[in-house]
Amino acid sequence: MYITDSAPFKDLMITEAVAGSLARPSSSKPAGAVVVRKVVPLDLVETVREGLLVLEPDLTIRFANRSFCPTFDVALEDTVGRKLFELGNGQWDIPELRKALETIISDRATIEAFEVERFFPSIGQRVMVLNARQVYRPGNKIKQILVAIEDATERVRLEREHAIAHERIAMLMQELTHRVKNSLQSIAAMVMIEARSHRSGEGKAALVRVSRRIDALGQLYAKLSKSDTVESVDAATYLDELCRDLIASVDRENGGAITLKTDIESILLPTDRAIPIGLIVNELVTNAVKYAFPSESAGTVMVALKRVPGQLRLTIADDGRGVDPRRADSGLGGRLVEGFAQQLGGKVERDSAVRALPCT
Repeated sequence: MYITDSAPFKDLMITEAVAGSLARPSSSKPAGAVVVRKVVPLDLVETVREGLLVLEPDLTIRFANRSFCPTFDVALEDTVGRKLFELGNGQWDIPELRKALETIISDRATIEAFEVERFFPSIGQRVMVLNARQVYRPGNKIKQILVAIEDATERVRLEREHAIAHERIAMLMQELTHRVKNSLQSIAAMVMIEARSHRSGEGKAALVRVSRRIDALGQLYAKLSKSDTVESVDAATYLDELCRDLIASVDRENGGAITLKTDIESILLPTDRAIPIGLIVNELVTNAVKYAFPSESAGTVMVALKRVPGQLRLTIADDGRGVDPRRADSGLGGRLVEGFAQQLGGKVERDSAVRALPCT
């Protein structure tokens, strides 16, 4: 497209090849011939949805298309012949835009997606996205600037509303997570108080196990409440802290010295998968301490979570005496582990034939 000093746009010659199969029957042109048709570029420009301006080097408006005037509520006669920064009440007098447009002439630079937000008395707040470049005819010293202006007000408004809504939802989820954490901690505390009221027996042990399960959930929500998202949690920090708290509580109760070793990859676990994984770890670590070291004062428990092709492998191992084959593992803890594994689409493998052989 060329812009000259005599008119904003002159006739444009468009060429097309005539293929044999597509040529009109009445056409006298042979297949493969070139047809030259004359098109008025001004007609093309007037169909463009965005506002278009042609500026002189001193930023005087030489041409404005029919989209520009109604979009910004200006009359054509009050636009053409005036400098861009004199339009309206100076809404277009933007130092950053002026500087950018001046560099187009001097450095042959371009403006790409230059966003401007201004208030117009007649149409209100508007967000505009400008693109501009120099246009000229080869051999002609006259230089002009073509500016395309998109009214992006509605798009930007929707984007901002979406961002605000997303931020509000995130804040609500954080608040909900915080309240769930506090509620779980309160429930766990009440269960533990009830457990302490029992001197011994299965009732006391059952209440302690329930309290630890609730604590495992509470720790997950504690991590979520401190993070930037409630959709996932880092496996390394969550499971490591969970295991250390479990071992510490057992040591306080039994006076033992259980050593914990962890090898947990830093993997972002979705919340709906972190919950069953945390409960599995809680059950298996508790069982390891309970059955591997019934009469010993020391031992080691190892917890690992690793990526393997197509899956995650969770390993709980100890160097205790192993599980008594005469003991049927039909307790609630075992059934919970099986159920959580199925929920995750996994399976449980046990082997107590060799000391320190892992249960995965």
